[in-house]
Amino acid sequence: MRKLLVAGTVAVSMTALAACGSGGDDQPDAPEASSWQSEIEGGPIEVGVLPATGTPSLAFLDDVAATMAKDISGTDVKLTFANTEARPALEQRWRSGDGLDVDYTMFDGTNDALLAWADDGKLLDLKPYLEQEDETTGAPWLDSFTPAVRQFMEHPESKEVYGVPSELSLQVLFYNAKLFKDNGIAPPATWDDLTAAADKLTSAGVDPIAVTGLFEPYMGMWTDNLWMRTVGYEKAHEVLIEGKGSITDDPGFLDGLEKMEELRDKGAFLEGFEGTDFTAAQAQFFQGKAGMILMGSWLVSEMKDVIPADFELGVVAFPTVDGGTGDQAGMMAAAQLMSVNAESENIPLALEWVRRVTSVETQTARAEEIGEVSAVKDVPSPPGLPGIADVVGSADQLFPAYFGLLQSKANEVVYPEITKLMFGKQDAEETLAALDEGLKRVYGN
Repeated sequence: MRKLLVAGTVAVSMTALAACGSGGDDQPDAPEASSWQSEIEGGPIEVGVLPATGTPSLAFLDDVAATMAKDISGTDVKLTFANTEARPALEQRWRSGDGLDVDYTMFDGTNDALLAWADDGKLLDLKPYLEQEDETTGAPWLDSFTPAVRQFMEHPESKEVYGVPSELSLQVLFYNAKLFKDNGIAPPATWDDLTAAADKLTSAGVDPIAVTGLFEPYMGMWTDNLWMRTVGYEKAHEVLIEGKGSITDDPGFLDGLEKMEELRDKGAFLEGFEGTDFTAAQAQFFQGKAGMILMGSWLVSEMKDVIPADFELGVVAFPTVDGGTGDQAGMMAAAQLMSVNAESENIPLALEWVRRVTSVETQTARAEEIGEVSAVKDVPSPPGLPGIADVVGSADQLFPAYFGLLQSKANEVVYPEITKLMFGKQDAEETLAALDEGLKRVYGN
């Protein structure tokens, strides 16, 4: 299963779900925010984790749990698999009052479907604790996170915080840094830079852009990012996901499609991409047969076994578009968010788990050893993703990847039409007309 920058996408076996939850009707009140660190004491807590049994990521979290048990007498941290097929059973436990003390996939401020857990009082409002001075750093805990991630953490109406990010996935433009240097090509900061780079790569006998033609969302990743620049995330979301207005109302939609048509007509895509799957396309990038690839930040860990030891990787944000009316410093991303059970019998210990996982020390080790991208300031880039920490730091807003299309009514409309454009079956104006017709059919307007 492909990683699509949405929570819970790794398909692995379900672990045991029984035992030591934190339900019950007779729960103690949450501690005062100003005193929670002084009230930490040992005891059992059950913590949801996303990595599967036997993975380095889970072994890392096992070490965090062991260190916490060593530091706080009587602490017993049970790690419970909380991903993919485990979710229905875990959510039933939450509904019955036996939810985990700390869990994932319970909140995302950009996902309306997940707001109900917070609205129903199941989740602890973390904002009072995050605003308190962290005894280990002397600064508010909230200040440790990059501001660009805040909309994932906050309830869009109340601005209360119900999730804290343990890691990020980002859509970024990777490039072959040695190939670029050898041919005097600057890393593309603007769309004009990108098209100029494509021309120089073609002249050097290298296909400019690796892309798969067998997985529509990865082709749609290009128009998603272009529309973020040409019309803005909010406008695109209104049209594509909410069915408001028409895609023909804002010329930025056509502008984005015309830019894709321009790349297609330049022959900028990997030769034979129409029949090339994602793994092969990614491998050809690392083999030097293509100069760039737009992909999620998981690319390096996913392809680590085929990356040559001397490969020089570069990472930049998606290029800005001169004259675009959209978000020029935004990035498409997903945040994996930890939430705390409002009815946990040991809220201070649950908060301490979240604090430790998101500390600069732990996040730095996780970046270096596991390759995770952090939402915490002052955490370096993972070794295989040089400069990505700076890319995150320069973003003024992180937006939900794919606009939520994969779970929307328009899922069967948008990306198939983008595929036709990239395959040369229709031009930009024909694509816009087909999108307009399909969206009107879906949303009845």
